[in-house]
Amino acid sequence: MKKVFWAVPLIVIMVVLFLIWFPTEERMLKSDIHSLRKAVESESVDRVMEYIDLQYLDDDNLTRDDITALIGQFFMEVDSIRVQIGRIELEIDSTSKDKTIFASCSLGVRVLARYEGERVLAYGGLVRPGTVRASFKKTGDKYKIYYAKY
Repeated sequence: MKKVFWAVPLIVIMVVLFLIWFPTEERMLKSDIHSLRKAVESESVDRVMEYIDLQYLDDDNLTRDDITALIGQFFMEVDSIRVQIGRIELEIDSTSKDKTIFASCSLGVRVLARYEGERVLAYGGLVRPGTVRASFKKTGDKYKIYYAKY
């Protein structure tokens, strides 16, 4: 009887731990967003571009190549970049016939950097962070941005 008594709580604990650490699509997307933030803070164009889809296009008709050039220029002009992410709203939108997963997010972002020796606000507001909306598709094991509105 004592073995059964201890087995039930142990099973419950195992199920709860599994549910907490089981990698859901939302958790993986959130993790990729934070990895992208770290890539920006480390000023690595290559690492940032790992999260930008080859077919990227935004409302300003900027392509992946345009974004690569802009990010490279930004990293050359500033240093000590800090990205602050406020609220994050994630949504797994759909899965296509070929099992590609699409997702979207809306988040508040503030980017601080050092420019010519001064700390500057590069993106976002003093009172409220700037709103960024991004659409992702999962390519391999990473979510990549294929559209953004900022």
